Amino acid sequence: MDEAAERDSTIRSRVVQCCSPPRGSVVSKPHVAVVVHPGLASALFDQSTWSRLAETSTLLTPSAVQSLDALDPSVRTTVDALVVSWGAPRLDEALLDTLPALRLVAHGAGTVKQIVTPAVFARGITVTSAAAANAVPVAEFTFAAILMCGKDVFAARDRVRRDRGWRPGSSTFDFRSAIGNRNRTIGVIGASMIGRLVIERLRSIECTVLVADPYLDEADATALGVTKVELNELCERSDIVTVHAPELPSTRHMLAAPQLARMRDGAWVVNTARGSLIDTSALEAELTTGRLNAFIDTPDPEPLPAESPLYDLPNVVLTPHLAGSSGNEIARLGALAVTEVERFAAGLDPLYPVHFGDLERIA
Repeated sequence: MDEAAERDSTIRSRVVQCCSPPRGSVVSKPHVAVVVHPGLASALFDQSTWSRLAETSTLLTPSAVQSLDALDPSVRTTVDALVVSWGAPRLDEALLDTLPALRLVAHGAGTVKQIVTPAVFARGITVTSAAAANAVPVAEFTFAAILMCGKDVFAARDRVRRDRGWRPGSSTFDFRSAIGNRNRTIGVIGASMIGRLVIERLRSIECTVLVADPYLDEADATALGVTKVELNELCERSDIVTVHAPELPSTRHMLAAPQLARMRDGAWVVNTARGSLIDTSALEAELTTGRLNAFIDTPDPEPLPAESPLYDLPNVVLTPHLAGSSGNEIARLGALAVTEVERFAAGLDPLYPVHFGDLERIA
Protein backbone atom coordinates (compact mmCIF):
# COMPACT_ATOMS: atom_id res chain seq x y z
CA MET A 1 0.00 0.00 0.00
CA ASP A 2 1.44 3.43 -0.93
CA GLU A 3 2.02 6.11 1.68
CA ALA A 4 -1.03 8.24 0.84
CA ALA A 5 -3.38 5.27 0.68
CA GLU A 6 -2.01 4.03 3.98
CA ARG A 7 -2.65 7.42 5.58
CA ASP A 8 -6.22 7.55 4.26
CA SER A 9 -6.80 3.99 5.46
CA THR A 10 -5.52 5.05 8.87
CA ILE A 11 -8.07 7.88 9.02
CA ARG A 12 -10.87 5.41 8.40
CA SER A 13 -9.58 2.80 10.82
CA ARG A 14 -9.10 5.33 13.60
CA VAL A 15 -12.66 6.55 13.21
CA VAL A 16 -13.97 2.98 13.25
CA GLN A 17 -11.81 2.03 16.22
CA CYS A 18 -12.97 5.03 18.21
CA CYS A 19 -15.84 2.92 19.47
CA SER A 20 -13.36 0.78 21.43
CA PRO A 21 -11.19 2.05 24.30
CA PRO A 22 -7.42 2.16 23.73
CA ARG A 23 -5.18 -0.54 25.09
CA GLY A 24 -2.95 0.28 28.01
CA SER A 25 -3.43 0.92 31.69
CA VAL A 26 -5.26 4.01 32.85
CA VAL A 27 -2.92 6.16 34.88
CA SER A 28 -5.56 8.51 36.23
CA LYS A 29 -9.26 9.28 36.18
CA PRO A 30 -9.45 12.85 34.97
CA HIS A 31 -12.26 15.10 36.13
CA VAL A 32 -14.37 15.66 33.03
CA ALA A 33 -17.12 18.16 32.25
CA VAL A 34 -19.29 17.56 29.18
CA VAL A 35 -20.57 20.88 27.87
CA VAL A 36 -22.94 20.50 24.93
CA HIS A 37 -26.49 21.53 24.12
CA PRO A 38 -28.84 19.13 25.94
CA GLY A 39 -30.72 18.39 22.74
CA LEU A 40 -27.46 17.31 21.12
CA ALA A 41 -26.14 15.12 23.92
CA SER A 42 -28.16 12.02 23.12
CA ALA A 43 -27.08 12.15 19.46
CA LEU A 44 -23.42 12.55 20.36
CA PHE A 45 -23.25 10.03 23.18
CA ASP A 46 -25.17 6.79 23.02
CA GLN A 47 -25.32 4.62 26.13
CA SER A 48 -22.19 2.70 25.21
CA THR A 49 -20.12 5.83 24.59
CA TRP A 50 -21.33 7.52 27.76
CA SER A 51 -20.49 4.36 29.74
CA ARG A 52 -16.97 4.41 28.30
CA LEU A 53 -16.55 8.01 29.40
CA ALA A 54 -17.91 7.28 32.88
CA GLU A 55 -15.55 4.32 33.24
CA THR A 56 -12.49 6.30 32.16
CA SER A 57 -13.13 9.51 34.03
CA THR A 58 -14.78 11.15 36.99
CA LEU A 59 -17.79 12.90 35.49
CA LEU A 60 -18.52 16.14 37.27
CA THR A 61 -22.21 16.05 36.30
CA PRO A 62 -24.42 13.01 35.71
CA SER A 63 -25.27 14.26 32.23
CA ALA A 64 -24.13 16.89 29.77
CA VAL A 65 -24.64 20.53 30.71
CA GLN A 66 -25.27 23.43 28.36
CA SER A 67 -22.94 25.85 30.09
CA LEU A 68 -20.03 25.86 32.51
CA ASP A 69 -22.23 28.06 34.67
CA ALA A 70 -23.95 24.83 35.71
CA LEU A 71 -20.78 23.88 37.62
CA ASP A 72 -20.10 25.22 41.08
CA PRO A 73 -17.00 27.49 40.98
CA SER A 74 -15.14 25.13 43.31
CA VAL A 75 -15.88 22.21 40.97
CA ARG A 76 -14.70 24.17 37.95
CA THR A 77 -11.23 24.42 39.44
CA THR A 78 -10.91 20.62 39.28
CA VAL A 79 -11.79 20.18 35.58
CA ASP A 80 -8.97 18.31 33.82
CA ALA A 81 -10.78 17.79 30.52
CA LEU A 82 -13.67 19.39 28.66
CA VAL A 83 -15.71 17.46 26.13
CA VAL A 84 -17.49 19.99 23.92
CA SER A 85 -19.23 20.24 20.57
CA TRP A 86 -21.25 22.73 18.52
CA GLY A 87 -22.18 25.82 20.50
CA ALA A 88 -19.39 25.40 23.03
CA PRO A 89 -18.21 28.47 24.96
CA ARG A 90 -15.22 30.41 23.63
CA LEU A 91 -12.22 29.62 25.78
CA ASP A 92 -10.76 33.04 26.36
CA GLU A 93 -8.45 34.21 29.16
CA ALA A 94 -11.28 35.03 31.54
CA LEU A 95 -12.94 31.64 31.20
CA LEU A 96 -9.64 29.76 31.36
CA ASP A 97 -8.81 31.52 34.62
CA THR A 98 -11.76 29.65 36.14
CA LEU A 99 -10.37 26.34 34.83
CA PRO A 100 -6.84 26.24 36.24
CA ALA A 101 -6.54 22.44 36.03
CA LEU A 102 -7.69 22.16 32.40
CA ARG A 103 -5.34 20.08 30.25
CA LEU A 104 -7.53 18.74 27.44
CA VAL A 105 -10.32 20.09 25.22
CA ALA A 106 -11.86 17.24 23.22
CA HIS A 107 -14.09 18.78 20.58
CA GLY A 108 -16.84 16.47 19.35
CA ALA A 109 -17.24 18.36 16.08
CA GLY A 110 -15.10 19.63 13.21
CA THR A 111 -13.56 23.08 13.31
CA VAL A 112 -12.30 24.41 16.65
CA LYS A 113 -11.80 27.97 15.43
CA GLN A 114 -14.92 29.30 17.14
CA ILE A 115 -13.98 27.95 20.58
CA VAL A 116 -10.21 28.12 20.99
CA THR A 117 -8.10 31.23 21.45
CA PRO A 118 -4.32 31.72 21.53
CA ALA A 119 -4.59 31.58 25.33
CA VAL A 120 -5.54 27.90 25.14
CA PHE A 121 -2.34 26.97 23.35
CA ALA A 122 -0.23 29.38 25.43
CA ARG A 123 -1.28 27.43 28.54
CA GLY A 124 -0.21 24.13 27.02
CA ILE A 125 -3.74 22.74 26.86
CA THR A 126 -4.17 19.91 24.35
CA VAL A 127 -6.93 20.48 21.80
CA THR A 128 -8.40 17.68 19.71
CA SER A 129 -10.99 17.69 16.97
CA ALA A 130 -13.43 15.13 15.58
CA ALA A 131 -12.96 16.51 12.07
CA ALA A 132 -11.73 13.08 10.96
CA ALA A 133 -15.04 11.54 11.99
CA ASN A 134 -17.00 14.33 10.31
CA ALA A 135 -14.96 13.88 7.13
CA VAL A 136 -16.39 10.42 6.52
CA PRO A 137 -20.04 11.38 5.76
CA VAL A 138 -18.91 14.47 3.80
CA ALA A 139 -16.75 12.29 1.56
CA GLU A 140 -19.55 9.75 1.17
CA PHE A 141 -22.06 12.46 0.28
CA THR A 142 -19.68 14.14 -2.16
CA PHE A 143 -18.82 10.89 -3.92
CA ALA A 144 -22.52 10.10 -4.26
CA ALA A 145 -23.17 13.61 -5.63
CA ILE A 146 -20.38 13.23 -8.20
CA LEU A 147 -21.84 9.92 -9.40
CA MET A 148 -25.36 11.35 -9.60
CA CYS A 149 -24.16 14.43 -11.49
CA GLY A 150 -22.19 12.27 -13.93
CA LYS A 151 -25.30 10.21 -14.68
CA ASP A 152 -27.41 13.38 -14.98
CA VAL A 153 -29.76 11.87 -12.41
CA PHE A 154 -31.52 15.08 -11.49
CA ALA A 155 -32.53 15.97 -15.05
CA ALA A 156 -33.63 12.35 -15.54
CA ARG A 157 -35.78 12.64 -12.41
CA ASP A 158 -37.44 15.71 -13.86
CA ARG A 159 -38.08 13.98 -17.18
CA VAL A 160 -39.65 10.97 -15.47
CA ARG A 161 -41.85 13.29 -13.44
CA ARG A 162 -42.85 15.18 -16.59
CA ASP A 163 -43.53 12.06 -18.69
CA ARG A 164 -45.24 10.18 -15.83
CA GLY A 165 -43.05 7.15 -16.55
CA TRP A 166 -40.50 6.10 -19.13
CA ARG A 167 -40.08 3.86 -22.13
CA PRO A 168 -37.20 3.01 -24.48
CA GLY A 169 -36.89 5.47 -27.32
CA SER A 170 -38.69 8.29 -25.51
CA SER A 171 -37.08 11.56 -24.52
CA THR A 172 -36.94 10.22 -20.97
CA PHE A 173 -33.92 8.15 -22.02
CA ASP A 174 -30.70 9.94 -22.86
CA PHE A 175 -28.06 8.01 -24.76
CA ARG A 176 -25.62 10.88 -25.16
CA SER A 177 -22.00 9.83 -24.63
CA ALA A 178 -21.66 12.74 -22.21
CA ILE A 179 -23.85 10.85 -19.73
CA GLY A 180 -22.10 8.44 -17.37
CA ASN A 181 -19.04 8.28 -15.15
CA ARG A 182 -16.62 6.24 -17.28
CA ASN A 183 -13.56 8.24 -18.34
CA ARG A 184 -14.71 11.37 -16.57
CA THR A 185 -12.18 13.96 -15.46
CA ILE A 186 -12.86 14.98 -11.87
CA GLY A 187 -11.18 18.07 -10.47
CA VAL A 188 -10.63 18.12 -6.71
CA ILE A 189 -9.81 21.50 -5.21
CA GLY A 190 -7.94 20.82 -1.97
CA ALA A 191 -6.16 17.63 -0.92
CA SER A 192 -7.59 18.07 2.56
CA MET A 193 -8.69 15.23 4.80
CA ILE A 194 -12.07 15.20 3.06
CA GLY A 195 -10.51 15.73 -0.35
CA ARG A 196 -8.29 12.68 0.14
CA LEU A 197 -11.22 10.53 1.23
CA VAL A 198 -13.10 11.62 -1.89
CA ILE A 199 -10.05 10.76 -4.01
CA GLU A 200 -9.90 7.33 -2.40
CA ARG A 201 -13.52 6.67 -3.34
CA LEU A 202 -12.95 7.92 -6.88
CA ARG A 203 -10.45 5.10 -7.32
CA SER A 204 -13.41 2.72 -7.58
CA ILE A 205 -14.51 4.22 -10.92
CA GLU A 206 -12.71 4.74 -14.23
CA CYS A 207 -11.83 8.41 -14.06
CA THR A 208 -8.94 10.84 -14.18
CA VAL A 209 -8.47 12.88 -11.01
CA LEU A 210 -6.86 16.32 -11.10
CA VAL A 211 -5.97 18.11 -7.86
CA ALA A 212 -5.23 21.77 -7.23
CA ASP A 213 -3.62 22.39 -3.85
CA PRO A 214 -0.57 24.58 -3.12
CA TYR A 215 0.43 22.30 -0.23
CA LEU A 216 0.42 19.10 -2.33
CA ASP A 217 3.82 18.13 -3.72
CA GLU A 218 4.46 15.92 -6.73
CA ALA A 219 5.51 12.92 -4.65
CA ASP A 220 2.31 13.05 -2.62
CA ALA A 221 0.24 13.49 -5.78
CA THR A 222 1.87 10.41 -7.28
CA ALA A 223 1.17 8.45 -4.10
CA LEU A 224 -2.47 9.54 -4.25
CA GLY A 225 -2.70 8.49 -7.90
CA VAL A 226 -3.70 11.99 -9.05
CA THR A 227 -2.30 14.68 -11.31
CA LYS A 228 -1.38 17.95 -9.64
CA VAL A 229 -2.35 21.01 -11.68
CA GLU A 230 -2.96 24.69 -11.17
CA LEU A 231 -6.52 25.83 -10.49
CA ASN A 232 -7.09 27.33 -13.93
CA GLU A 233 -6.03 24.14 -15.68
CA LEU A 234 -8.23 22.08 -13.38
CA CYS A 235 -11.22 24.22 -14.32
CA GLU A 236 -10.47 23.91 -18.03
CA ARG A 237 -10.07 20.12 -18.05
CA SER A 238 -12.66 18.87 -15.56
CA ASP A 239 -16.13 17.54 -16.22
CA ILE A 240 -16.95 17.87 -12.52
CA VAL A 241 -15.20 20.19 -10.05
CA THR A 242 -15.58 19.42 -6.35
CA VAL A 243 -14.42 21.87 -3.68
CA HIS A 244 -12.61 20.75 -0.50
CA ALA A 245 -10.42 23.69 0.50
CA PRO A 246 -10.58 25.30 3.96
CA GLU A 247 -12.35 28.61 4.50
CA LEU A 248 -9.55 31.18 4.78
CA PRO A 249 -9.09 34.77 3.62
CA SER A 250 -6.86 33.44 0.84
CA THR A 251 -9.50 30.97 -0.39
CA ARG A 252 -12.45 33.35 -0.48
CA HIS A 253 -13.98 33.35 -3.99
CA MET A 254 -11.22 31.09 -5.28
CA LEU A 255 -13.82 30.04 -7.85
CA ALA A 256 -14.84 33.37 -9.33
CA ALA A 257 -15.85 34.58 -12.79
CA PRO A 258 -12.44 33.98 -14.46
CA GLN A 259 -12.22 30.38 -13.21
CA LEU A 260 -15.87 29.56 -13.93
CA ALA A 261 -15.51 30.98 -17.46
CA ARG A 262 -12.76 28.43 -18.12
CA MET A 263 -15.04 25.49 -17.35
CA ARG A 264 -16.47 23.37 -20.12
CA ASP A 265 -20.05 23.82 -21.23
CA GLY A 266 -22.21 21.40 -19.26
CA ALA A 267 -19.65 20.92 -16.47
CA TRP A 268 -20.73 20.57 -12.85
CA VAL A 269 -19.58 22.43 -9.74
CA VAL A 270 -20.06 20.49 -6.49
CA ASN A 271 -19.63 22.36 -3.21
CA THR A 272 -19.84 20.53 0.10
CA ALA A 273 -17.17 22.73 1.70
CA ARG A 274 -17.93 26.38 2.47
CA GLY A 275 -20.02 28.75 0.38
CA SER A 276 -17.48 31.58 0.53
CA LEU A 277 -15.06 29.58 -1.63
CA ILE A 278 -17.27 30.34 -4.64
CA ASP A 279 -18.36 33.78 -5.83
CA THR A 280 -22.13 33.27 -5.73
CA SER A 281 -22.87 36.15 -8.13
CA ALA A 282 -20.43 34.80 -10.72
CA LEU A 283 -21.78 31.27 -10.35
CA GLU A 284 -25.36 32.51 -10.57
CA ALA A 285 -24.55 34.27 -13.84
CA GLU A 286 -23.20 31.06 -15.38
CA LEU A 287 -26.05 28.93 -14.06
CA THR A 288 -28.76 31.29 -15.26
CA THR A 289 -27.54 30.89 -18.84
CA GLY A 290 -27.63 27.10 -18.42
CA ARG A 291 -23.97 26.76 -19.43
CA LEU A 292 -22.91 25.17 -16.14
CA ASN A 293 -24.61 22.96 -13.56
CA ALA A 294 -24.20 23.03 -9.79
CA PHE A 295 -24.77 20.81 -6.77
CA ILE A 296 -24.59 23.11 -3.76
CA ASP A 297 -24.83 21.90 -0.18
CA THR A 298 -23.22 24.99 1.33
CA PRO A 299 -24.24 28.22 -0.45
CA ASP A 300 -23.15 31.76 0.34
CA PRO A 301 -25.05 33.23 2.07
CA GLU A 302 -26.48 30.25 3.88
CA PRO A 303 -29.35 29.88 3.33
CA LEU A 304 -29.75 31.74 0.07
CA PRO A 305 -32.33 34.56 0.10
CA ALA A 306 -35.82 33.51 -0.94
CA GLU A 307 -35.58 35.53 -4.16
CA SER A 308 -32.46 33.68 -5.38
CA PRO A 309 -33.00 32.22 -8.86
CA LEU A 310 -30.98 29.17 -7.87
CA TYR A 311 -34.02 27.68 -6.14
CA ASP A 312 -35.84 27.33 -9.45
CA LEU A 313 -33.14 26.57 -12.02
CA PRO A 314 -33.37 23.03 -13.41
CA ASN A 315 -29.58 22.76 -13.62
CA VAL A 316 -29.10 23.45 -9.89
CA VAL A 317 -29.39 21.02 -6.98
CA LEU A 318 -29.61 22.67 -3.55
CA THR A 319 -29.39 20.65 -0.33
CA PRO A 320 -29.56 22.11 3.21
CA HIS A 321 -26.01 21.49 4.52
CA LEU A 322 -26.56 17.73 4.65
CA ALA A 323 -23.06 16.52 3.81
CA GLY A 324 -21.66 16.77 7.33
CA SER A 325 -22.63 14.47 10.17
CA SER A 326 -26.40 14.18 10.49
CA GLY A 327 -28.73 11.93 12.44
CA ASN A 328 -27.05 8.67 13.44
CA GLU A 329 -23.71 9.86 12.00
CA ILE A 330 -23.31 12.38 14.83
CA ALA A 331 -22.49 9.54 17.24
CA ARG A 332 -19.13 9.12 15.46
CA LEU A 333 -18.12 12.58 16.68
CA GLY A 334 -18.92 11.87 20.31
CA ALA A 335 -17.23 8.49 20.15
CA LEU A 336 -14.02 10.02 18.81
CA ALA A 337 -14.03 12.76 21.46
CA VAL A 338 -14.39 10.09 24.16
CA THR A 339 -11.53 8.13 22.62
CA GLU A 340 -9.35 11.22 23.00
CA VAL A 341 -10.30 11.41 26.69
CA GLU A 342 -9.45 7.72 27.10
CA ARG A 343 -6.05 8.25 25.51
CA PHE A 344 -5.45 11.31 27.69
CA ALA A 345 -6.29 9.28 30.80
CA ALA A 346 -3.97 6.50 29.68
CA GLY A 347 -1.08 8.86 29.04
CA LEU A 348 -1.21 8.29 25.26
CA ASP A 349 -0.76 10.87 22.53
CA PRO A 350 -3.99 12.21 21.01
CA LEU A 351 -5.10 10.84 17.66
CA TYR A 352 -6.13 14.17 16.17
CA PRO A 353 -4.49 17.09 17.95
CA VAL A 354 -4.94 20.64 16.71
CA HIS A 355 -1.90 22.88 16.98
CA PHE A 356 -1.87 26.64 16.99
CA GLY A 357 -0.03 26.75 13.67
CA ASP A 358 -2.71 24.59 12.07
CA LEU A 359 -5.36 27.28 12.45
CA GLU A 360 -4.02 29.27 9.49
CA ARG A 361 -4.68 26.49 6.99
CA ILE A 362 -7.45 24.24 8.35
CA ALA A 363 -11.18 24.68 8.08
